[in-house]
Amino acid sequence: MKNYVTGKEYSGVNATTLAMAGVDSVVTFKQAVKSLGIPGSKLKGLKACAKLVMFKEDEETGEKKPRFFSVFDASEVLARA
Repeated sequence: MKNYVTGKEYSGVNATTLAMAGVDSVVTFKQAVKSLGIPGSKLKGLKACAKLVMFKEDEETGEKKPRFFSVFDASEVLARA
């Protein structure tokens, strides 16, 4: 399982989540609009295939906090182009 735009392979719980969703490659909404040039209006109604987690360090406390984001099956996104 990888990100279609960056080519990054997912690992850990995100890889497990994507394996359960049964997809090979994914994109975020912003990547579809910015990098692939697909109008946001064409993506409306597209169901997210998974919610992934990324940990970001809080600048004030230094604590790592989870940030969740939705990803979409890249083949479904490209079909709407």
